[in-house]
Amino acid sequence: MKSLSWHEAVYKRPAMYLGKVNQKGFANTLKTLITYVSYTSEAKCIELTFEEDNKGSILFKNMTAPIRKDIGVMNLDNRIDSIALATLNALSETMQIKFTTATQLTQHFRKGFSEEKIASERIHCTALSISFVLDKTIWGSNFKWNANYLSYELREFCYLNPTIHFAITEKLDDTTNTNSYHFKNGLSDRLEIEILNGLGTCYFKHHIVEKINDFELDVSFAFRLYSVDQGFIRTFVNNEITPEHGSHLEGVLNGLTYGVMQYFQANELVHAYRISEKGIREGLLCMINIKLDAPIFSGCVKNKLANPEIIEPIAELLSNTLYRSIQKDDAATQKLIEKFEIN
Repeated sequence: MKSLSWHEAVYKRPAMYLGKVNQKGFANTLKTLITYVSYTSEAKCIELTFEEDNKGSILFKNMTAPIRKDIGVMNLDNRIDSIALATLNALSETMQIKFTTATQLTQHFRKGFSEEKIASERIHCTALSISFVLDKTIWGSNFKWNANYLSYELREFCYLNPTIHFAITEKLDDTTNTNSYHFKNGLSDRLEIEILNGLGTCYFKHHIVEKINDFELDVSFAFRLYSVDQGFIRTFVNNEITPEHGSHLEGVLNGLTYGVMQYFQANELVHAYRISEKGIREGLLCMINIKLDAPIFSGCVKNKLANPEIIEPIAELLSNTLYRSIQKDDAATQKLIEKFEIN
């Protein structure tokens, strides 16, 4: 029996690579693609364009690190997070990849196949351009860009990448619209929106970006002043959302709990208060993005992170951070601990 080529395998079972062949599947693949290419190439500017007939383009600019010439194909050397471009390639009627160097290099594909021999060595280039037309056979004749959905998903994604300038252009329905985003404070800027959505202000607001062991933690959190305002928790791993959270959130919640407990113990208040995770979550605004080379997930989808080794280091960092703040702000401390008081 003849084995399938990589692009034939993707083409035959697209849902295995996209999750679902719809707007969400495309958006998730696009974000994974951008994360990998920008991380690999250290690109500082990304321009995305969406046009009629499901045409699209992605331009990575101001690149300072080399990338592989075979970034658009799938091979045994690919990590799971590096196959997004190859997936999009296989599910596009046509794709063109241009490497801007002293001498321009252009690769042409049709449904992932190329007549050219694609080398694997790395190449230094200042820009990378990817243009494609989605394959109607796969995506369906009724599929068309949903500008509202793409704008929302990509704007949220921009908060996770504070070092990158984004420009997103939609040339749809005889209208051209361009939005530029650069959230230099990252998750802190996103958390501010949730704070402003409430009736009251917040206290103990923090934004931490820390390299710990072999992972990088980016976390922004605060506590709402009024209990009537809802809490908000959103977690990510390598820029991908984890709806059921997992060990990164467990580390943060443990750390916040330990920080309050330190205060109780230092002031001999342990018998007057009973701390709980439910109390910590009440009014908590928190966004977490963790960068891990080898994330482990519980179940067959990436809904919940299951890397136990990250819990204690995260908890220690958060505990010390909150305890230092507690020691400096009596008014905020009283507001925080009142919900743990034993009546």
